[in-house]
Amino acid sequence: MPKTLSLSTTTLEHALLPSYETQESPDRLALMLRQEGGQYRVSDYLKDNEELRKKAAKPVDEDCRVKMCEWCYQVVDFCKFRRETVGIGMSYLDRYLCSDMGKQALGDRKEYQLVAMTCLYVAIKLHEPLEMETSLLADLSRGCYTEMEFANMEQKILMALLWRVNGPTMLGFVQQYLLFLPESVHSAVVVAVWDYARYQTEMAISDYTFVKMKPSIAGMAALLNAMEGMDDLLLTPKVVSKFVKTLQKYTNVDLEELNYAQSKLSTLMMNILSEDHKKSMIKALDKAEEEEWAKEYKAAVAAAAASRSPPSSPMRKAKLAQ
Repeated sequence: MPKTLSLSTTTLEHALLPSYETQESPDRLALMLRQEGGQYRVSDYLKDNEELRKKAAKPVDEDCRVKMCEWCYQVVDFCKFRRETVGIGMSYLDRYLCSDMGKQALGDRKEYQLVAMTCLYVAIKLHEPLEMETSLLADLSRGCYTEMEFANMEQKILMALLWRVNGPTMLGFVQQYLLFLPESVHSAVVVAVWDYARYQTEMAISDYTFVKMKPSIAGMAALLNAMEGMDDLLLTPKVVSKFVKTLQKYTNVDLEELNYAQSKLSTLMMNILSEDHKKSMIKALDKAEEEEWAKEYKAAVAAAAASRSPPSSPMRKAKLAQ
C-alpha cells in the first residue's frame, strides 16, 4: 500500500492565483478543458513502463512519488511559497515521465529524485516572485547532485515538455468553477468552500490515482465534496443543484468519473483523519506511560533512600528484560 500524505492548513494560499472576471469564465474554462485533453494530457506512466521498471533493481513506484511530493511541500512551506506551486511542479514531473526522454528515470530512483527536485525548481522560478538558487537545491540534496546537474536536468525537462509550462491544474479549475456561483452566496461561504476544496486538491496531488485523472474532474470532485460539507442554511440544495447543472453544461463532465473521484477524495480524507487520530492516541498513551514510569521511579528512589541502596530505573529494568 502506498503511503498517504498528511497535510496541514495554511493561510498562504489566500495570496491565491490571479483573479479573473466572471464574464470571462466560460471562454477561459473551455480553453482549460482543451489544454488538459491535448498537450497537457498525462497517461498511466507506471503501467505503460512496467517492463522497464521490472528490469530495475529499485524501480520508481507510487510511494516514491508520495515522498517527493511531501518533500516539495516542506520546501515551499519553509520558503513561504504558495502550496499550489507544488501541484504545478508535480504536473511537470508527471508529464516528463510520460515522455520518451523522461521514462528512463522510472528505473533509477536517484535520477527520479533529481527530476522531481528540478521540476519544483522550475515551478518556483516561473510562478513565484522569488527564484530558488541551484546552489540551494544542491545543499538540499545533501551533496547528491551538483548545480550543473540541476541546470542540465532543467534543460531536458523543458525540452521534453516542449516548453509548455502553463497548463491547467486542479486548483485552477476549482477557481474557475467558483466563478459560476451566484452572487447571493456570501463571500465567507465561498472562502470556506475554497479552503476545503483546496485542501482536497493538495491530497490528490500526492495520490497516483489522480495522475491519470483529468484535473477538471478532480477539481470538480473536490469542490462538490466541499459543498456537501456546508450547512444547508449557508449553501442551499437549490443553489448547489443549479450550480452543478451549470458546470455540466459547460464541461460535459462524465458523472461516473466524477462520482469515483468524489469517493476517492472522501476515502483519502478519512484515511488522513484516522491517521491523525491514531497519532494523537499514541502520543497520549506515550505520555501516560511516561507519567506511570515517573511514578514508579520516584517510588523506587524513595524506597532506595529508605534502605540506603542505589535506585534502578524501572525503564532500564524493562529494557534489560526485553
